[in-house]
Amino acid sequence: MGLRIAAGLTAAVIVIALIAAFLAHHTPVGNVPANQDPNVKAYRAMIISDYSTMAGSTSGAPQCITIQTTGCQAALSRVIPTLQRWVSDLTTFRTPSRFAVIDGQLRRHLTEVMTEMNAAVAFQSANNQNGFDIAVNAIYYERAWIDPTTFAIEGTYPKVAGTYHDAISLARQSLDACVNSTPGPGDLGCHALSAGQACTGAAVQTCESDVQSAETQTQNFLIALLQNPASSALTTKDALLQADLAKADTALLAITDALLSADSAKADAGQSSYAVAIHAADADVFAIRSA
Repeated sequence: MGLRIAAGLTAAVIVIALIAAFLAHHTPVGNVPANQDPNVKAYRAMIISDYSTMAGSTSGAPQCITIQTTGCQAALSRVIPTLQRWVSDLTTFRTPSRFAVIDGQLRRHLTEVMTEMNAAVAFQSANNQNGFDIAVNAIYYERAWIDPTTFAIEGTYPKVAGTYHDAISLARQSLDACVNSTPGPGDLGCHALSAGQACTGAAVQTCESDVQSAETQTQNFLIALLQNPASSALTTKDALLQADLAKADTALLAITDALLSADSAKADAGQSSYAVAIHAADADVFAIRSA
């Protein structure tokens, strides 16, 4: 889901793809599991309702094709109130404990996409092409993050791992590869950010792509753990792992904010926080595997 910008594409083509993807997305077909705890059932119903409202606000909206396109502000302004309502509902709902971590990250991502939408409008008003492209790229990615997370909470997302043991093995392999400087293709973003890559000037687009890759990696871990709850014997260790993964994801959002505001010091701080959290998560999975 992370997007690395291809060298041969023009900015206009990129923006068309990004905004069209956010404003014309469709929910996959799936059935929410039956025989649920009443609070879980109510929670999932709230998620489905707010997601549908958000998706409906994008239907038929004019697309922000380029920085010169009129109607961009109006299109994004239709979506923002539905995101605000969703965040409010998540904040006030008595969240079932098994969803607590991923619920918190969903709220952070919904808040982040509102920041990105407001930034896109401001950059368009200022005729800032580079800023506008960064913002709409981030908007597109947030939709790519929000959808799988929503469907995982609903119970309709395909299994990421077959068992809890498989989920931990997946995390262990990827995190070890990242922190020990032997990254596979899916670990490149994690490795680059942990190593303190540049996130300013000409490196901004590469940095944003690596942030998105790392966010997808962390999201996959959280979804796998949600879909495969830990046994009672591992509950405490699992909680530590999920908390550290959430810290890593939150640090990545801080880097995106830094890119939008061209704040190199904030980007560096976000990378440092991310590296600490990822190393902690790696230690967590080792402890779980050793238990």
